Amino acid sequence: MKTEKFIIFVIFLGLIQLAACERSKLNDPAPSFLRQSADSIPGDSIPGDSIFRPDTLTGGGDSLNYVDTSSRQAFKAGEEFLITPAILQDSLAYLRLKVVTKKHYNCRNNQISYNAMNNFGKIDVRFNEVLGGFPCEAGTAPSEATIFLDRNNISPDSTYQLYVSAGGKNFQGTLKKSGAGYEISWPYDSGVIFTKKSL
Repeated sequence: MKTEKFIIFVIFLGLIQLAACERSKLNDPAPSFLRQSADSIPGDSIPGDSIFRPDTLTGGGDSLNYVDTSSRQAFKAGEEFLITPAILQDSLAYLRLKVVTKKHYNCRNNQISYNAMNNFGKIDVRFNEVLGGFPCEAGTAPSEATIFLDRNNISPDSTYQLYVSAGGKNFQGTLKKSGAGYEISWPYDSGVIFTKKSL
């Protein structure tokens, strides 16, 4: 029993000695000769203006196919909007209106900014402007938008007033739902044109 106590006592003293050594390393983390050499790093002997010479590109081009153009574009004068309605076969919930402009706009990946609401027997669609893609893909293309109207908010056997605002002009017609089909009454042949009037 005395031998076991003696062994435990020796181990305990060894741990105390080890802790004391580690404590001294915390107080003096690096030898003084290392700190002294770090304080005496020589400065740069090359003059500052001869170190940096700017790169100059002459006759070169950018390998990216994106250019910086206006991201917001107003509709061009005399613009016409072609609207193609469709009932999606894989969805019973939406009536899709695919909108395409006749004229071309900057950025091939542009799109029409719009607002669409279906409230209290009135469907109101407003085409605001053309937004360039980010980043802008070089070239021009007709602008497009896809509008989804919730078919569950269109009551069966009812007629809705259909308002479209585009390019500072207002257009008005009707959308009638009968059974699973739709009839669009639209008296315009320019400005905003529905390519299909019966679904």
